[in-house]
Amino acid sequence: MARLVLHIGTHKTGTTALQNAFHANRDLLARHGLIYPSFHPHTGHHALLTDYIRLPSAYFHPDGGEAGLKRLAQTWQDKNVTLFLSSEEFSRGGGAGGQVDMAQLRDVFSGYTEVRVICVLRGQWQFLQSVYLEIARSRIPPAPPTLVELALKDHLIDGLWSDYAKIYAAVRKGFSAAEIEFVAFDRLNRAPGGLIGAMLAFCGITLPKAETEALTQTRANPSPNALATWAAMTVAGGKMPTQMLIDAAQIAFCIEYGPTRVSTIFTRSEIAALNRHFAPKNTELFRQQRRRCPPRLELPTQEWITRESIDVNFWVRVARRIHLGSGLPQGTKRESV
Repeated sequence: MARLVLHIGTHKTGTTALQNAFHANRDLLARHGLIYPSFHPHTGHHALLTDYIRLPSAYFHPDGGEAGLKRLAQTWQDKNVTLFLSSEEFSRGGGAGGQVDMAQLRDVFSGYTEVRVICVLRGQWQFLQSVYLEIARSRIPPAPPTLVELALKDHLIDGLWSDYAKIYAAVRKGFSAAEIEFVAFDRLNRAPGGLIGAMLAFCGITLPKAETEALTQTRANPSPNALATWAAMTVAGGKMPTQMLIDAAQIAFCIEYGPTRVSTIFTRSEIAALNRHFAPKNTELFRQQRRRCPPRLELPTQEWITRESIDVNFWVRVARRIHLGSGLPQGTKRESV
């Protein structure tokens, strides 16, 4: 009777916003037959993967790990419900951080009548930029040219696959092709209710308009401006930038290019190289799944500020903000990446 929907990311495809929304409204969802377990204080289900993935100790939970997965499976497998589990770590590619054993995971839920694995993808240059920004929160990320080189050569960045066919191959070790669905992030964003509405549809759940709106109002923290982050890292010269330097770069970008201008850490030629390499792979992956909407890998439009667009005027503004002692003005907008 029970069904399982396994949302495996990927990273930076609206996963945190989805997890926050489902966690905050789990009682509402339960009334409609969708079970979203809680591992407070975290809203995602990373705690269930601590026996597979080397995660920070903050994610450890007494009800987590492989034993927690088995308890969840046993608790709900005889009920007429949909169990929804969401963690980007399901799609981790290995390396020092480890990797989920997909065959073992599928076996845990062998008693479920229906299983669906949903993987949301962005174009690789957008994905890599998001990985850069995530790494930059806690340590020095690879320089953008190095990031591109690693993506093209090794297809593995900080334990995450840049070649999405590798994710598919890993999931196929435990799940049938019919159970796996890869979906383009831009397509879901255009769907009614965005990513959250699309996930509810995958679960076969239709909510009244007011309840759907309550879910979609939950948002995650937006990412900082990409090029400003890169600029702060560059000025810091191999050390983590101070908050004053980060603020200086963010303010300088807002003044020079405008507070709503979007940016990328890559040059147009780097994005074109990623496009040439990955677009055929993405198309083939989606063809195998009989999908006609692979993630878009087009060059950014002229509205985007790319790394080669940064000139001396911007750097002078950064220096001036450092000299003045910077603080982010209240109300300054940050872009979402």
